[in-house]
Amino acid sequence: MNILLEHALFLPQAGMEPQPDMCVGVTAGRIAFACHKAPREFLPDRRVDCRGGLLMPGLVNSHTHSPLSLLRSHGEGLPLQSWLESAVWPFEARHTTESCYWGTLLNAAECIRFGVTRVCDMYIQSSAVAEAYADAGLRVLVTPTVTDALLGENPNLLEEIEELAERWTGDPLIQVGIAPHAVYTCGEALLKAVAALAERRRLMVHVHVSETLEEQERCRSEYGVTPLEWLDRFGLVTPGTRMAHCVWFTPEDIALAARRSAVIVHCPRSNLKLGSGFAPVEEFLKAGIPVALGTDSSASNNNQDVLEEARFASLLQRGLKRDPAVLPPSQCLAMATGGTAGCSCLLPGEPADLILIDRRGPHWRPGRHPLPDLLYAASSTDVRLTMVNGRILYEDGVFSTIDLDRLYREIPRFYPDQENLDLWPGVAFQSDGQ
Repeated sequence: MNILLEHALFLPQAGMEPQPDMCVGVTAGRIAFACHKAPREFLPDRRVDCRGGLLMPGLVNSHTHSPLSLLRSHGEGLPLQSWLESAVWPFEARHTTESCYWGTLLNAAECIRFGVTRVCDMYIQSSAVAEAYADAGLRVLVTPTVTDALLGENPNLLEEIEELAERWTGDPLIQVGIAPHAVYTCGEALLKAVAALAERRRLMVHVHVSETLEEQERCRSEYGVTPLEWLDRFGLVTPGTRMAHCVWFTPEDIALAARRSAVIVHCPRSNLKLGSGFAPVEEFLKAGIPVALGTDSSASNNNQDVLEEARFASLLQRGLKRDPAVLPPSQCLAMATGGTAGCSCLLPGEPADLILIDRRGPHWRPGRHPLPDLLYAASSTDVRLTMVNGRILYEDGVFSTIDLDRLYREIPRFYPDQENLDLWPGVAFQSDGQ
């Protein structure tokens, strides 16, 4: 389908200046052109009037746990380890393929509504996660979680991850990686096995690193090194690694991450809500480390609003540094659209993963500075249209790939009981070995 987006204030890429009254053509899932007047030979099947809107690359959520949308707001007020042990892990023990599918679809709907076009997910039951994102039409890196406990329950886990990667090879939207959860849940043998599998299958690695001071100190006590240094001993810190949080990095950790060109995924709101601390993002960027943004799960954040994540990232660093010039809008928007070393763009030939943001509300006036307005004044509910791979997934309140009425009917079956996390009323759970 040929789609012509007309009369847009057009931002091709973070760091560039928005261009007024632009036409953007989409064909075969990619950007065909971006100019002031569409080529005469381009015959659109659909025209979209973008007057009053900002057309820009879609946002990227580089760290989340999608099915935990079903656990939103549980475990309120608990620090990370207590939250995991009393709120999250008992809930996860009862997950099935079905519950993970519907939880992921709920997460996907929220992402689409908030202008997120690409997701990096870390979770169990990853076959269901991949299917849900495929049905939703989002671009996703699915990274199945591995831990010693999960491997003990399912000795074939690594083989199943390899099969999942093979299943989705060549798909335009679904990519499979692997996620050793953290150094405190993965022993030496498992880390070696993960590194071997990742190298053999060329899988991207997604891992929690130095999220809490407790994690940092425990690793030093057990192994004599920091979590990052320990992972590096197994060859798990590479340009293909996505490292979530990195709150307690030492100067030596920062230098190591920079040498390895691994990507740090900053999750400021989750770190603040769980009381984990403040990642030294300005130091990461000065060292040349690529930094992306993630929301973490809706159980610890409590939503998938990447634009709000970018806002928090900027304000937090400015307050900590007492400097209103750090993390300017262009840098934050680069982080929000995939990372400071390779953010998404809408140049000809690139995938048509884009969003249209409505600038007609009073909070956008007088509207002379669209990038600061986007970062500090806009709401994610200003998103009018979300497109992935040339397909419109959401437009003016209507989802084209997700039946919200059915979704809302299905998900209450999987909510944990408000009084007892060990009960999911009306649902009989059985392990299906996925």
